[in-house]
Amino acid sequence: MDDEPEMVAERGLLAVPGEVWSLAVRRAEVISPLARLDVVGWEAADAAAAELGVSRRQVYLLLRRWREGGGVVSDLIPRRSSGGRGRGHLPDEVEAVIRDLLRTRYLSRQKRSVAAVRRELARVCRSRGWPVPSRGTLERRIARLDNGGYLATCPGRPPVTWRARSRRPRPRSSPKPS
Repeated sequence: MDDEPEMVAERGLLAVPGEVWSLAVRRAEVISPLARLDVVGWEAADAAAAELGVSRRQVYLLLRRWREGGGVVSDLIPRRSSGGRGRGHLPDEVEAVIRDLLRTRYLSRQKRSVAAVRRELARVCRSRGWPVPSRGTLERRIARLDNGGYLATCPGRPPVTWRARSRRPRPRSSPKPS
């Protein structure tokens, strides 16, 4: 069994650009001495943070990744963000379909309901193998249209004006006997 070569899991390092790899090497030069310590104090973490140009918290995260990953440079390659709140998570193709459906179905004279537009959007996305956006996503896109004032000046739509409704006076109820 000693004759068998040790198998190394594929990490996809061939696709890493040179500048990203050099950043990971620089991080390894700073993090590896800290990883040998049992306890890394905040002074050492702050010094490393200043050297790397990151926050103290980021230094502790890099240190944890170095220790858990086996102490190789590829453990410190920057990871992609999941997007976070407020950023688009849908592919551009889906966003284009949403815009098109809102323009042709929702902003037309025979305005379809949000539910009808959502059903058509789901049908189109499923037929093309794309993720289906939620109703909330569609409603947020509609709200953005409203905030931009687009609905008020939509071609083919009458201008939106406020009109006071005429109300009949409510009949007053007689006081109830106590």
